[in-house]
Amino acid sequence: MRDRPAGPRLRIAWVEEWMSTLAAEILPGLADRHDVTYVTAGEELPAAPFVRVVRGRRRRHMNLAGFGLSRQVNRLYDDGLIDLAMVWASIGFGLRRVPFINLEGTSVYAEIELFASLVPWYRRVHFLPGLVHYAFPEMACNRRSARVIVPSGALKRDIVRLHRLPEERVAVVPHGAEPEHLACYAQREPGPRPGILFVGRLHFRKGILPVLREFVRRREIDADFYIVGDGPDRAAVQEAAAGDGRVKVQGTIGRETLKSILRATQVFVLPTYYEGFGLALLEAMASGHACVCYDIPGVREVLGDCGVLVPLGNAAALVDAVADLVRDGPRVAALSARAHERAGRFSWDDARSAIERIVRETFVGLESGARSRPRPAPQSQAGESGPEFRRT
Repeated sequence: MRDRPAGPRLRIAWVEEWMSTLAAEILPGLADRHDVTYVTAGEELPAAPFVRVVRGRRRRHMNLAGFGLSRQVNRLYDDGLIDLAMVWASIGFGLRRVPFINLEGTSVYAEIELFASLVPWYRRVHFLPGLVHYAFPEMACNRRSARVIVPSGALKRDIVRLHRLPEERVAVVPHGAEPEHLACYAQREPGPRPGILFVGRLHFRKGILPVLREFVRRREIDADFYIVGDGPDRAAVQEAAAGDGRVKVQGTIGRETLKSILRATQVFVLPTYYEGFGLALLEAMASGHACVCYDIPGVREVLGDCGVLVPLGNAAALVDAVADLVRDGPRVAALSARAHERAGRFSWDDARSAIERIVRETFVGLESGARSRPRPAPQSQAGESGPEFRRT
């Protein structure tokens, strides 16, 4: 029987556009100890005992989804059904009156700042739509939130700097390695030749296309290259890989297929330009890969000295490092063992405990500050249409 923490049973709304890995890991335990309402526009639900599920409409644009979900959470609060909200990835930028904790996995604002610095000033106008659709909601959500939770110190520094928040308002809670990925290390099934793996969105921000083109140019590298994921660069990736039998473009695959590929490959590449944490990197480390990545703060924080870092944006240097590893089995084995051991230190149990502690501390602080401010009376009247509730 699990220990039940001291303190009141809180009424919490967890808000996200679609189910995140964080929700799948955190909510089963949180909903066992608190009354959690899950508010989403997605179809998937975490395996948690929610008191209700509130469905929002799927929207093409994040902004429209955010306004819709925020409106439903505002109503829950006004009707006295929740004490506070927990918002994933700034989707609650339209919340009013509702006290909330914002959980960020990355900073699109920081990404836009980075990419804008890499182009001439007259081309920076192309980043304006990204500022409107993503960066401004991120700014609004972080500045209005009672607390912010991020998975890395690197992301905390960006959030504090960009949104001018006091450092004590932003808490670092690293994500965890899943046991099934850690178990892959002892179940490795190497193929007839070395395997290289990339897992991520096929998008210019992830940097995979220049690396793939450089790999295809280097015909002497005797290894298979598995590319897992989908995105707007899918057609360009397939075009670059055409005619090269070493490259295996997998698209979107299921968990079991991914675990099979994790067991069969030895080298993982992450040529991303920006990461708030790098969950795919942690999964590769847990399953025992020698990892080759661009040297950026978020990656450096997760990987430590258990892999190979090359200068940001240098695809040729990254492929050189991969080629060296493919020819050096003992070094791959040593890096894999160190990465696996380091990944085991990242615990979802620790993350669950830390997040619940922050939730309770935040609630106590909000209650102390609101004693002289009465809660608004319920505004919904009989006969009004409310959000779609489904008890689970």
